Amino acid sequence: MGESRSPSTRVLAADLGIARGTAVAAYEILAGEGYLVTRSGSATVVAEVVGSASRAVERGRDAPPTPSPTFVDLRPGRPHTLGIADAAWRSAWRRAAAVDPAPDVDDVRGDPLLRDQIARHLGRTRGLDVIADEVIVTAGTSDAVLLTLLALTPRNVGRPLRVGIENPGYPRVRRVLHRLGVEAVPFPVRLDDGLDLDAVEARADLDALVVTPHHHYPLGTRLDAAARARLLAWAARTGAVIVEDDYDSEFPHGRAPLPPLHLLDPARVVMIGTLSKVLSPALRSGWIVATGELRDRLVAARADLDPPVSQVQQRALALYLGEGALARHTARRRRDYRHRRRLLLEAFAGVEGVELTAMDGGLHAVVLLPGAGPEVERAVVAELAARGILVSPLSGYAAPETAVDVPAGVVFGYAEPSTPLLLRAVAELIATVRAVVRASRLDPDTV
Repeated sequence: MGESRSPSTRVLAADLGIARGTAVAAYEILAGEGYLVTRSGSATVVAEVVGSASRAVERGRDAPPTPSPTFVDLRPGRPHTLGIADAAWRSAWRRAAAVDPAPDVDDVRGDPLLRDQIARHLGRTRGLDVIADEVIVTAGTSDAVLLTLLALTPRNVGRPLRVGIENPGYPRVRRVLHRLGVEAVPFPVRLDDGLDLDAVEARADLDALVVTPHHHYPLGTRLDAAARARLLAWAARTGAVIVEDDYDSEFPHGRAPLPPLHLLDPARVVMIGTLSKVLSPALRSGWIVATGELRDRLVAARADLDPPVSQVQQRALALYLGEGALARHTARRRRDYRHRRRLLLEAFAGVEGVELTAMDGGLHAVVLLPGAGPEVERAVVAELAARGILVSPLSGYAAPETAVDVPAGVVFGYAEPSTPLLLRAVAELIATVRAVVRASRLDPDTV
């Protein structure tokens, strides 16, 4: 079957009477979802999408329906990766691999060119006045948290490190603390006003506090300017280190960004960032930004552990950032994710008995089930899995055996599948929630 050429964006815009930028954005979304194939220097063509070859099967009246052999994975943390390996990506990796490797690691902080590009990237996107010497390359968030904790020492001799965490919060941080024998102190995060700063200010015995001030995971709240000032004043008063996880900052969805905590108090705040949401968590690429004594302790810990990211990967990413390819990719993804966000808001607009939240940034959403109990939440997750749709229970983000003032709900990502597949899965999610909630009202024991 021959290739079907698509009209150029200029011709399409003229035919439809729209701005050319609108046509370009539409083509980028369709290419990202696999419906169009773009090649540098040649025309855009329609992709050959293989249809289903299924045929009708005779069944008895009582034959059960055939279960779906594939799953739609809507668990959060999965960006849309189709189309990343474009000409700029392939060129960066090809050139990075063509250089002979060094005989040993020259700088445990990471490749100087990559650290410089990360510093420039943070200056453009987050307003940070960072230099390469303040950047340490990491293998993602988990490695950054692990390295930071290993670099800290308890201020009181005779007890383990004591670190505050958000509750609910990122489960992997909690697991890293447990593996290291660190005492975790959970602080409530509420839907209306975020982190319970009164509870934080009542503690003067913490060595560190891990927070997501820009976009709390998973509730989506953020610390406003007044809350950030309170938190930094508490850290200065108690001597605690703030570990700022700056995830999702690339996708604010129209919400005006606030300055990172590190910008406000660089000597007391360790800032963690990654390329997981922009590119893919499978790359295991990220960074730590720290200054002064904190930076020196982190570098010493990194020297003991050895750098975890290969030299070839660091060189490739340095080229990719330095030539503006990451910025262009991020802009395309930002438009795509905002489009998906609008579709989700429309899909849930008329759904009663549920609340869609955490939509002001990032790549995930939370469906709250007000008045429902944990049994309803488990039933929704299980029924969706039976239908071939994977989501995460909201209760799974809470620290075990702690009281959390958050209703039942499910957390799902909306970035990874194609838009048509996402909308079908969301329709199934809405139908399942309605059915389970309706059944729970008929059976009071499940509420």
